Amino acid sequence: MRRDALAAGLTAVVLWGLAPVATRAVVGHLSPLPLLLLRMVMASLLLLPWAVSVFRRVRHRLRLAGRLVAAGLLGLVGYNLLVTLGLRWLPASTVGLLLATEPVWVLVLGRLFSGERGGVRPWLGSAAALAGVAVLAGPGAVTGASGYRALAGIGLVLASTLSFAAYTIVLRPLSAELGALPATAASTVVGTVPYLAFAWMLPGAGLPHLGPAVWADLVFLGVGSTAAGMLLWNFAILADGASRVSMLLYLEPAVSVLAASVFLGEHVTLAMAGGGLLILTGVAVASTGRGAVKPAESGQSVPAGSSAAHNE
Repeated sequence: MRRDALAAGLTAVVLWGLAPVATRAVVGHLSPLPLLLLRMVMASLLLLPWAVSVFRRVRHRLRLAGRLVAAGLLGLVGYNLLVTLGLRWLPASTVGLLLATEPVWVLVLGRLFSGERGGVRPWLGSAAALAGVAVLAGPGAVTGASGYRALAGIGLVLASTLSFAAYTIVLRPLSAELGALPATAASTVVGTVPYLAFAWMLPGAGLPHLGPAVWADLVFLGVGSTAAGMLLWNFAILADGASRVSMLLYLEPAVSVLAASVFLGEHVTLAMAGGGLLILTGVAVASTGRGAVKPAESGQSVPAGSSAAHNE
């Protein structure tokens, strides 16, 4: 792998792996909607130059415009909002491991709705990943009030991964026609628009009382994880191809778990380690071999979770 592509891809993966940790730190001081509004507005302002050309091209093409709106809603609202809500009740390390199931859901939805063919590997991998989710939930997820909250958090995060899988499938034709970077930038800007309806919440959100560390986390989420992470990832994909660069995504859960341990003091339990290992094994089985997806623009076999954007 080229050194510049490796450096850019690794940086993007580290930024995305840190996102659940930063979100977990901020959500204790700021409610989810103001948090997401600030984060997405920052990212959209940075990505707007790439999005403008897309808006000009799709304004008279209703089908493309509709697909762009659907991608924005699935990726920026369906994905990010549910993850942020789930992080209120789950450790960041657990969320990072649950998010690793994304490639499996892309494969499953692609098989169900896009007619993508695969062998038995995707289904075996999906079963292993779901077993890992069950291990992470544990028997405590269905006993007691805290268990119910944990179960609700797991459900929200898993629903967000399904939304991200649908976003990935909806965005593929746009990326093939418009380019991965412009399409992703445009979907980010479009997906930010619904959050503007909650701008009225900002005066009462207690922004003046947020400490420097919280603001630093917010800027990191908007500028670092969302905007810079996406730009670096696209550079890596363009420089060295998706098939090799996408393998770096398997490092993301490890970054989340390690960062949660270092910055939030979360402890890695035996159940977490076992569940995470099952999830990563399932993703690896489902995303390799005959179950891999072949993008139209390159013809290369890549893990299905290697979307151009990963707005955690």
